[in-house]
Amino acid sequence: MLRSIFTYLIIALFSLGTKAQTPMQIMDSMLYNTERLKGFIAVINKTERFDDEYTIQLSLVKLNRAPNEVYIRQLSPKEGVEVLLNPSQSKKAVVNLNSFPWVNLYLDPEGSLMRRNQHHMVYDSGFDLMMSILKTELASKNPYQSLNRGPDTEWNGKKMYSLEFRNNDYKLVDYTVQGNEKVDDIAAKLNVNAYSILEFNDEVDGYSDVNPGQIIKVPSHYAKSIELLISQETYLPLVTKVFDDMGLYEKYEYNSITLNPAFQKDEFSEEFEHYNF
Repeated sequence: MLRSIFTYLIIALFSLGTKAQTPMQIMDSMLYNTERLKGFIAVINKTERFDDEYTIQLSLVKLNRAPNEVYIRQLSPKEGVEVLLNPSQSKKAVVNLNSFPWVNLYLDPEGSLMRRNQHHMVYDSGFDLMMSILKTELASKNPYQSLNRGPDTEWNGKKMYSLEFRNNDYKLVDYTVQGNEKVDDIAAKLNVNAYSILEFNDEVDGYSDVNPGQIIKVPSHYAKSIELLISQETYLPLVTKVFDDMGLYEKYEYNSITLNPAFQKDEFSEEFEHYNF
């Protein structure tokens, strides 16, 4: 009887603790735990908008944070495509297209080929970029921001916290290109996504296609709203949805995630036995 009462009290206290947390406390715990993460292996379901259409890509991703190393094997729609980024070995990314010309390609991660139909560069894989965006937004103390906690939910059998971060003053504004700025420089300066600048400016055909004095449209914030599903166990954001005035801009889901795996010494090299480079 006493054991049953004790068990009930523990469960009740735990439930009270999770319900009593404020949105900011959950956000702080998420930022703290993503910062402590050393690496992961996950199957990432990525949805990104290009013009009025969405591309969906499912990939196995291995990521090591220090040093920054990334391996990606696409599962769909182009099964078998592999990408390896290991800056300690080469500044180029190694790409196996799993199709003609049947040779490895060595490409600039910031080049147009690697960024085609992608919102982000390969070395922005993982949680760090979105966490940096949220930190910068929160530090701005914008009075038009809001952070709200939604109902707790389940996703893939995991108990999740639900947060929504909103920039209620989100809008498109004019920006005058300065000096030798390129689109990536402007995006980093304004804490927005570089691809979104291309999307909002039909006359800008690439990340280098801007000139000093040119007036372009840029979003005032990275997003109008960001919805997060955060694991109650690990405090990692396993689902991130980003919205602008046109609706869903991008979504990332981390499935079957393994945290801080013990990678083998050659796991981020072309010679690793389980890769097809």
